[in-house]
Amino acid sequence: MVINGEETHTINSNDEANDPTASYNELESFDSIWQALRWKQIRTRVPVCFKKTIRSRYMLANLVYLVYAIGILIIDFNPNVNGSSSDNTMDYDYDDNTTTMISVLDQPVIGVPLVNRFYIGLAAVHILSAFLYWWSWAGRSWLDIIMIPEYLNHVEAGLYLWSAIWYSREDTLGGYYTLAIHKIEMTAATVELIASFGWIMSWYMTYVRTLGRGFTLDDPDTVAWLATTISSIIYMIYNIQINVQPEQYGTNLLYTYGDIVYFVGACYYIFATLRDENWFWFLPLSGQYGVAPGRVQVESTKSLPTYGKPPILITDLCKRCRIKNNIPKKKHYEPPQNNIFKIENELHRTAL
Repeated sequence: MVINGEETHTINSNDEANDPTASYNELESFDSIWQALRWKQIRTRVPVCFKKTIRSRYMLANLVYLVYAIGILIIDFNPNVNGSSSDNTMDYDYDDNTTTMISVLDQPVIGVPLVNRFYIGLAAVHILSAFLYWWSWAGRSWLDIIMIPEYLNHVEAGLYLWSAIWYSREDTLGGYYTLAIHKIEMTAATVELIASFGWIMSWYMTYVRTLGRGFTLDDPDTVAWLATTISSIIYMIYNIQINVQPEQYGTNLLYTYGDIVYFVGACYYIFATLRDENWFWFLPLSGQYGVAPGRVQVESTKSLPTYGKPPILITDLCKRCRIKNNIPKKKHYEPPQNNIFKIENELHRTAL
């Protein structure tokens, strides 16, 4: 899911500041989208943007992420893949003497071998996506605090691969492997939810402080991490329901809504990367044509753009904790008991 960054992934701040196609260096204004899409503008800008895009590690990671999201939707909604086009009705067995239906948890799990293989393949793609997102943080230390959600993403992907390998071993709704898969995926959903909030932290620490960026739905990064977080919450609710009521397994389709939101987030991550590579020069600034972003003056004590927050290493946090714990506390002075008795004796003698 997720969870992720800006152009600081692939381009350092000096290169970005000197990029003539960057929005805050844009000194030319357009009165309409047709004026911005003239051949002169396309011929000048597209080669630069394309060169930046094909070299972007972050775009590669987002494309793999999009492939994974599309694969999940194919399994969910393509009847030729998930086997829903065939007759998978379950025949319930009845005891000849008591004529009672067998226990719900003893009912068999109807699995589709093709779907199981697809899930294993997608789990491998998920691991590849997690690695690419970690790799896309060019110029960052592997101990940087923003790497924590990427490491959690690897753990989550590994757990989903583990559960996908065990899908073929499911027998009944209450079987050992079926219940074990529920617990594994519950753990994976918990890790994913934590990672999704970590990606929000990573975005906040790395996004460029300039016009059109920040906590607004005009920023595709904001929509992307919102979608990732919402889908993680949906997966969490689904797994809680399945672990509490295992008999809902196979009939509870709440996770499909999470998959749809997950796909929307993947698309917006692509839009955000294209924005970072300045493909959307033809769009108006805050809905207004005739304004050049590079000529907008902002009255602020801060110089814009600001390239995120200073890096914080995990070891720095541990060092701060050690320093804080090693600071000696001031002890309250208590005079010795012998001195107290001496003072009392002197006062008594003086009184006499």
